[in-house]
Amino acid sequence: MSLEEIADQLYALPPDEFTGARNQAERELRKAGEREKADKVRAMRKPTAAAGAANRLVREHRPEVVAFLAAAASLRDAQFAGKGDIASAASAQRDALEKLVGVGGEPVRATLQAAAVDDNTARDLLAARLVREPEPAGFGTLLAHSEPRVAKASTAARTAPRKRRASGAAAPDDRAARTRLREAKKALGAAETEERQAKRRWAQTQRDLEKVRAAVDKAQRELNRMHDR
Repeated sequence: MSLEEIADQLYALPPDEFTGARNQAERELRKAGEREKADKVRAMRKPTAAAGAANRLVREHRPEVVAFLAAAASLRDAQFAGKGDIASAASAQRDALEKLVGVGGEPVRATLQAAAVDDNTARDLLAARLVREPEPAGFGTLLAHSEPRVAKASTAARTAPRKRRASGAAAPDDRAARTRLREAKKALGAAETEERQAKRRWAQTQRDLEKVRAAVDKAQRELNRMHDR
């Protein structure tokens, strides 16, 4: 069995079964004399509960996840490239997101939102081997969508005065461009608000996770003390 096949099998498991299965796979590889492959398997990290939920969501509902990412890409195109209606694109992405959260549970929301605005996170999600929730993404991908338009606009702004001076032509009607700019700024403001909210949700999730871990540790210590008596 190849390393890729082993990884696929391990990350398809619930997180609480991961460590035992990984260790068993490692032992079998070492027994077979495949030390290098065994070391790589040993290095595979157990996914968090939320990452495991996202991995299972992709494996069990891949078409729906792909459709969500396509809706997210359409929204970015509408926001920053003027392709399509922003309101309808935002509604389509929101509906696709809520459908997936309904299937995978609330823990998958932050991962899906991060994948919606960052292509690298989207690729990691589709690989279905996440080990932790991605941090709320910045706007690198969003800016990449807007840069070609900005560059064209800047070039046009630099050349337009020279052309008008040379030809004496009337100033162009820029009302449509101004409307698109207002819409893009409005969309950017909404996206920034969503980013801040996602960061707050992610931080709260981490705090809740630490509390639950502490409670588990405390319960385990109490159980150990009872057996030691």
